[in-house]
Amino acid sequence: MKPFSNFHTFKEAGYIYIKPLGNGEHVLADECGGRQEVWGKNKNHASYGLIYKNTHLEFCRGYTWQKKST
Repeated sequence: MKPFSNFHTFKEAGYIYIKPLGNGEHVLADECGGRQEVWGKNKNHASYGLIYKNTHLEFCRGYTWQKKST
């Protein structure tokens, strides 16, 4: 049996990668509802997180993209 872990891959957690925001932040989308969220790089944090390129991402906030008006 696999030991319990607070960290999961995108596939295990049901997320897809959308784009980087900079400063270690990334936009991910929930595969089921399409809700977008910002996750930030925070290696070895204690709460639930996702594994991305040999580091851990922690949930930061929801994300709503708004087109800039010209």
